[in-house]
Amino acid sequence: MSTAPLPTQDSAPFLHRWWHRVISAPPNGPSISRGLLSALSGLYRLGLKANLAIYGWGLKSQTDPVLPTISVGNLTLGGTGKTTVVQFLARRLSQAGLRPAIVLRGYRRASHSVPALISDEQGLLISVSEAGDEAYMLANSLAAVPVAVGKRREAAIKLLADQTPAQVVLLDDGFQYFRMSKLIDIVLVDATQSLADQRLFPAGRLREPLSHLRRAEQVWITHADQATSGQLDALRDLLATAVPAIPRVVTIHQLSSLSSLAGETAILKELAGARVLAVSGIGNPQSFEASLQQAGAQVVPLRYPDHHAYNPADMQHIQQVARHHDVEMIVCTSKDAVKWLQMDWSVPVAEVSCQLSVIEGESHINRIVEKVREKVTVADND
Repeated sequence: MSTAPLPTQDSAPFLHRWWHRVISAPPNGPSISRGLLSALSGLYRLGLKANLAIYGWGLKSQTDPVLPTISVGNLTLGGTGKTTVVQFLARRLSQAGLRPAIVLRGYRRASHSVPALISDEQGLLISVSEAGDEAYMLANSLAAVPVAVGKRREAAIKLLADQTPAQVVLLDDGFQYFRMSKLIDIVLVDATQSLADQRLFPAGRLREPLSHLRRAEQVWITHADQATSGQLDALRDLLATAVPAIPRVVTIHQLSSLSSLAGETAILKELAGARVLAVSGIGNPQSFEASLQQAGAQVVPLRYPDHHAYNPADMQHIQQVARHHDVEMIVCTSKDAVKWLQMDWSVPVAEVSCQLSVIEGESHINRIVEKVREKVTVADND
């Protein structure tokens, strides 16, 4: 195995790399960059307050979607595991005899001017470039659960109501979608990321102040198994102080399957002791890599920006890094796999999927199902 440094691939825009470097640096002494971001953060706070006040004071009314909607959102930038939570809720609602559908904004999709139906109860309807990676992956993994995308989420929900038998919608990343009312707002917080020392964007990763969690109906803690007991206790204490009345659900993300890009299933135990190149273009690559390590793999990370659109040069670069580090397997996430190009690989390539497990708060999830059932029953009787 070569001992030379790992060849890296960082195609993130310069401003993004600069911002990440500034907010990640220890706050030792004065800094012009931190001062600039703090000033911009103040302006962001004013804009956020003004936006919320418009609806809070009744100057503008929220639109009501034609189907009851459950939002799964974040308080922070970066991945907290929303996609896996949406999958979990879609399956739970289906098991309860309800007919869920999913709506996303469709980030970086080719056609973003109008809402689009990605799949219906029969299967996929359009390509990954037209759908966006997350929407396509969800549609591909959830048989008979329709998926739609659109900048105006209420229009995408109307599309689902008109063209599918959907009864309830799961809105991916909807906590900051203020213009539309929701039946339930679920906010996810990552147990491995401290909220106590986070600052408001762009001086930090907070989309909204911690106090805004009061708008949520439930707070779900994700990746609890990847946090230390100290981190988890600190987060519990913080939430108990900030939003004592909000129910909490505690979850973990578990690897559920390992398969080739052609769909051939392998055994997760094959990861134990294997040296793998973990390739990801997601919001929280650390969690993906930690899951592989928990499965016993020796991980060599290769990270791309979130929602990265892979091209032939990327595929060649991945091959070069794999050879350079003499890995036994290349693994990627399901979100990345739908965008990977076909080529002859020199080592086995596998897609890793994960699922959500609830370790605390099952009764709160049952309450979500019952609240939806009540709403659907009333609508059916009207």
